[in-house]
Amino acid sequence: MDYKKGVPITIDRQAPPLHGFEPGIKWSGRSRLGPVDWVCIAIFWGCLLWQLITGFIILGSTNYNVSTPENGVTDICPHDYLYAPTQCQALPSWDNYACVEDDLCNQLTQCIDSLPKKPKHHGLLNRNLKPVPDEEVLPSFWPLLGKYWYVPTVICLGVVILAVAWLYALQLLVKPIIWGTLFLGVVLLVGFWAFWFVEYEVNNWMLLVGAGIELIFMALCWRSINRSADVISIASEGLRCSPTVIGVSILVEALYIGYIALWITFIIASFNVKEVDPNTCHLVEPEWIVVSRWIYGPMFFIFTYVFLNIKTVVCAAGIGAWYFPDPNAPIIPALKGLRWALTSSSGAIMFASLFVGIVRYIVNRISDTMNWLPICLSPLACLWRCIAGCILGVLEMFSKFMLIGQTFCGEAFCGSAKRSFSVVKDRLGDAFITDSIGGNVVTMSTYIFSLGLGIASWAWLDSAQDSQSLTVMPWYFLIPVLLLYAMLISTPVLTITLLAWLAQYFQTWVCGSDGMCSETWQVDLLQGLNSVTCALFIGSLCYCLFNFIAEIVMSSIDTVFFCIAIEYDNNVFQPRFKNKVYELLREDCPNQSTPMDRGLPLFVESDVTTTVTGTPQLVSSSDDDIRPIPSAPFAPPPSSVPGEGFGVSSPAPGEQAMIGRSIRYV
Repeated sequence: MDYKKGVPITIDRQAPPLHGFEPGIKWSGRSRLGPVDWVCIAIFWGCLLWQLITGFIILGSTNYNVSTPENGVTDICPHDYLYAPTQCQALPSWDNYACVEDDLCNQLTQCIDSLPKKPKHHGLLNRNLKPVPDEEVLPSFWPLLGKYWYVPTVICLGVVILAVAWLYALQLLVKPIIWGTLFLGVVLLVGFWAFWFVEYEVNNWMLLVGAGIELIFMALCWRSINRSADVISIASEGLRCSPTVIGVSILVEALYIGYIALWITFIIASFNVKEVDPNTCHLVEPEWIVVSRWIYGPMFFIFTYVFLNIKTVVCAAGIGAWYFPDPNAPIIPALKGLRWALTSSSGAIMFASLFVGIVRYIVNRISDTMNWLPICLSPLACLWRCIAGCILGVLEMFSKFMLIGQTFCGEAFCGSAKRSFSVVKDRLGDAFITDSIGGNVVTMSTYIFSLGLGIASWAWLDSAQDSQSLTVMPWYFLIPVLLLYAMLISTPVLTITLLAWLAQYFQTWVCGSDGMCSETWQVDLLQGLNSVTCALFIGSLCYCLFNFIAEIVMSSIDTVFFCIAIEYDNNVFQPRFKNKVYELLREDCPNQSTPMDRGLPLFVESDVTTTVTGTPQLVSSSDDDIRPIPSAPFAPPPSSVPGEGFGVSSPAPGEQAMIGRSIRYV
């Protein structure tokens, strides 16, 4: 290259990209919030406080409980509760077969005394309780978990080991994993079609159409699929280099687990609030309890997305700080992201959660309705699932990129949403493929790992109890049970909620209202039921843990995609990513072009980043290296520049890759 050391070199200026995103996160001087943000923030905190206040009111209003023996003794009611059939009324009534508090007991007695016709006596309720058998039988899976604590402990350690190995595999073997997952999906579609055709003579041709569409998609979009694999590999590298992202995400997950625990507690407690119907003297639920429970349902879906979006902001801040280092960045960028998520970004998070959560809730209710129809596996149902999946996928993708964009630019919700859409709109296909491919990989891996660990815990608990519920089951009964088991694990939160609610009834259902298992078949059945439900709980817990890692990976993938898009649009690159990012992406980029081939370098030395803003000059240093004086993004170099008095020399291709522009002396 022909130049004089220390002499400035001018480069033609190019206007910044229309979306206005610069390489990096705006850590300070962020914009003021708009009215939409404040409204959504008010909705966020209002909904959260309503759930907490109403839930604690429900807990304080409980006055009813199920009548079951405690710990094998003959006390049929918990402490401070009275047995309604014998202690609250002159004659027992089957409709009021429960334990109640003293106030409700008095109301029940007064109501029955005022009735002109007394309720019919049921002698069954006054029978003597059977003695406790010599063999100890645990009433539900909760004490089983406590007795054999080492089973869930070892399984959870296995989850940690598998998760670490999985992250390394996503970094090193991502393309075989992705292509293997895609072909496995085709095999499953064809297999389901063959099963229904052979067993039931039902030609569900839509499954074959789906398999064909997936094969065509793989053939036409192989380059985008490989590029998605590269982005996933880069995201895994970013997570490995930014462990604080996982640490802060664990804090968010702990908050989510606390929310789930409170939600389950409030829902279970809502069934223990009763009042006396003055017309029939039956115990009924107050109207406000029924309304509250209906509100808690969609609230759970919405706040599940709230916590998912909080993790998206956390990952955007942490991975964004790793991709675009900044001396002004905080020590723990992910923790700064959590602070934004709970304050200035909570409005955007609530808007995205409301929109996507309500749509998913409606779609799920429609899907549940179709599952009860005889045509639930017909082409029509398959077509609905495909359409619903695409709609939800696009909505979730745009909501995540909107949150990532607001994390980067720090503007109000409406402005950041428009700017984020400008970044993604020209890359809609690649963004959707990257998001969906990453989602398929992590979902399939999560499902396989959780199902395997759940069945392993089932067999282990059988062995610990000296029971054979899994091995002695005939195959024609075992297959439907395993399919049901797999389906329940795929909805872990709902499964855990149902188990927590129904566990108190297992002993009564199997052994009778007195809870005493006096027959051998009752003991075997209760032990088998405990093994199945405990394994189902452990499998669902494993799914939640793996899904937690999967959500972090997905948010990191979207953030890396966003960062690469910003680099392309600003015509800049980072030499430190030459091998980790650009050479990895080169083979799968159009014309094998990467930002390194046409952009200005952003150097990071001693934790200082040379950004591209300000005076458009380059200065050659004493070590013959080129460093950009801060300048705005520039246009690609012309093939030649007319001379203006001093003559012109174009740099060699290798130097052009570093400088990114043709130059002239001043």
